[in-house]
Amino acid sequence: MGISPKLLIDIEGQNGVMGYFIESEMEVVLAGKNIVPIPQNERNLDIYKLLEKSCDVIFCTTQKLDDFQFYPVPCFWIFAVDNEGNCFGTIGGMGNLVDDNYSVGYVNKEGMCGKISNNLKEFLELIIFYPYWRDIIKYEKTGASYDINVMAMKKIENNLHSSADQHEITKTLKLSRNPKSMELLISNIKSKSEFMVYGSKNEAQMTNTFWGMHFLD
Repeated sequence: MGISPKLLIDIEGQNGVMGYFIESEMEVVLAGKNIVPIPQNERNLDIYKLLEKSCDVIFCTTQKLDDFQFYPVPCFWIFAVDNEGNCFGTIGGMGNLVDDNYSVGYVNKEGMCGKISNNLKEFLELIIFYPYWRDIIKYEKTGASYDINVMAMKKIENNLHSSADQHEITKTLKLSRNPKSMELLISNIKSKSEFMVYGSKNEAQMTNTFWGMHFLD
């Protein structure tokens, strides 16, 4: 059976809910990016400060779409950034700790991208308990050899002070260590992903069909 052609609908700049009806065998895919900021009344909560301090994951507050110069397919709902120039978001829709239908991916400042976890809960379990997860991504992407046990010991030695923060984070979020976190991360990195990142919408239009551009002609 062949793969159905995709018809992309751009979400950037859209306000409210967009309704559409397509009498076609095309697969409809939302494309573009959006930002999911922390609600104003939650921005002073300690949990976000702890996640930034202990995990270098800074949940969005005042970020704007222009801060992220790329165009993703399918849509990417950005919820956090870090000090290395990476941004993190849910792929294909807006997810949360309860809604586990959307995987979490990243895009770095060079435009490299990928899937990290199957949902937000897995992502938090990864970043809280495995501080060397970024190194694993780098080594897997470059094909360099590494020893997870050695990396784990070095990170533990360098982050002894963070155990109290880790305990407070897990208590607040009601999470626990997932022994399969690294296995899941490596599997996601190695798996073929349909998450694509282009330099701009114009670039995406060169290889994708967008609603209102060609299919009605």
